[in-house]
Amino acid sequence: MTEPTQAHDLIVIGGGIAGLTAAVRAAELGLRVLLLEQGEGLDYPNNSRQSGGILHIGFRDPFREPQDLEQHIARLTGGQAKPELAHALAQTGARLITWLQSKGAKFMRFNPQEGYRWCLSPPRALKAGLDWKERGPDLILRRLALELIELGGTLQLGARASNLLLEQGRCVGVQGVCQQESRTWRAPYCLLADGGFQANQTLFEEHIGARYEAVFQRGARTGRGDGLTMALAAGAVLTPGNRFYGHVLCSDAKHNDRVWPYPEVDAIATAGIVIDASGQRCVDEGRSGVHLANELAAQASTEKLFAVFDQSIWDGPGTSARIPANPLLERAGGTILRAQTAADLARQMGVPVTRFVDTLTQYNLALANDALHTLPIARSDKVQPLPITQAPLMAIPICPGITYTMVGIETDAQAQVLDAKAIPIPGLFAAGATTGGLEGGKDTAYIGGLIKSGSFGLLAAERIAALVGKPVLPEVVESTASSELRQTVGHATRTGHAGPVKGASTAKGLERFPVLRATVRYGRGVAVGLSLLVAALVFALSSEALGWLGGPLAVVSSLLVLVIVLGVVELIKLITEFLMPEQ
Repeated sequence: MTEPTQAHDLIVIGGGIAGLTAAVRAAELGLRVLLLEQGEGLDYPNNSRQSGGILHIGFRDPFREPQDLEQHIARLTGGQAKPELAHALAQTGARLITWLQSKGAKFMRFNPQEGYRWCLSPPRALKAGLDWKERGPDLILRRLALELIELGGTLQLGARASNLLLEQGRCVGVQGVCQQESRTWRAPYCLLADGGFQANQTLFEEHIGARYEAVFQRGARTGRGDGLTMALAAGAVLTPGNRFYGHVLCSDAKHNDRVWPYPEVDAIATAGIVIDASGQRCVDEGRSGVHLANELAAQASTEKLFAVFDQSIWDGPGTSARIPANPLLERAGGTILRAQTAADLARQMGVPVTRFVDTLTQYNLALANDALHTLPIARSDKVQPLPITQAPLMAIPICPGITYTMVGIETDAQAQVLDAKAIPIPGLFAAGATTGGLEGGKDTAYIGGLIKSGSFGLLAAERIAALVGKPVLPEVVESTASSELRQTVGHATRTGHAGPVKGASTAKGLERFPVLRATVRYGRGVAVGLSLLVAALVFALSSEALGWLGGPLAVVSSLLVLVIVLGVVELIKLITEFLMPEQ
């Protein structure tokens, strides 16, 4: 069955944050949009929906100055990120957040660290296992899907694209299957946004190089590389590299659904050592958890791997993650081995005792003498290494977990797919994890899946709208937020959207709560004034009866009131900062 000719201006393949952002933005700019999603139901699975919901750029606040963010991306990737992509992301990330707010997204600050300032609310609970239903990412995807329909777009569920239609070198549509029926959809522009290829064994082993069975699928398991395969057939090329985004997991994940996708054990494994079946270290643990997951996946065997650490690491780095392994892993039934001596721990792990004892001794000695570079496998110190000496000594059986692939389709700063000569393929765009060029490199740099996907979805829609001849405000095309916007997120969005989402409040942050706003803004002054008033009243009432003692009593009363009121004000400020990070 073939759709009527030119029934749509844009076909979007994939309904994650990249695809829905592009589809809704294009629809509000006046394009006729068709979104094809292989899943069923409004809560169809994808990585965006099951994510932690944090929008950051390399764990930096997207509202930093763009130049600062570009330099940060260059540092993280060792200069291997495409400069034009880094520039586009740095310019667009903050604007994506305000655009999502205009669509009803709520944000909170998950913890005081800069990278966790923008967490889609409500966040996942502090517990192990899957927890995505009715959480922030799930809610915003639902809102975007409904808005697409309200704007006159079409959301076609149960539709899987398989081939791009090319006419005289231009993409003019797609072919695929919908509800078990072969279909053809035509449009002058197509956007590939169906995620990576982590769930496709052939593509994974060809482009990542590791054994497919060596990694545990900690994401939605929907990324089969359809968009990538179609793009390559149309003349596109892949970005260099062979890295993926993932974490180190307890290997019990293979049979216990309560211990994945969280808690990951990156912080523990990178603070201690990782050994294999030989009882010896097998990787450099000291770069990052994402890098360690990649290195473990490349091992000849992943059947017996252990993160080895001690009580001090368990009580320190073990509690540091957003969803910490201590105490959540053990509560969820994850395996943690404990022993008073290295020899006893080796026996529990089933590794050669002498080799393990020697390995542990050698590591601790090298750490004490600042000689980790002399170990048989040199240890980096990007993540601080810690001694493993405080009993009980501990071990967790581990495996590498994958969320999405970092290798992808080569695109330009406007999300146009490029051919082998770096020339855009007419009519073809791509965004999200189906693309590459920003993440990976020798240090397996992670920049941020959600913000990368949403930002380039936004840019793709605006570029297509401009090509179609729809008016796009200059500030939208340039993706440049004002300095005022970067300082005060709560100001009106600068996206050129004609109006707010139906039913959404246009007031931002504390503008909706005038009493709280006054408390935060004037609380300290009120505290000082109130304490002085109390001092005067106490002195006036007590001086006649107590004489000179009235003075000290007034001072003590004043200080007590000042401390109490300031404490309340600070508590209110702390709560509002976490719940409304735009303040």
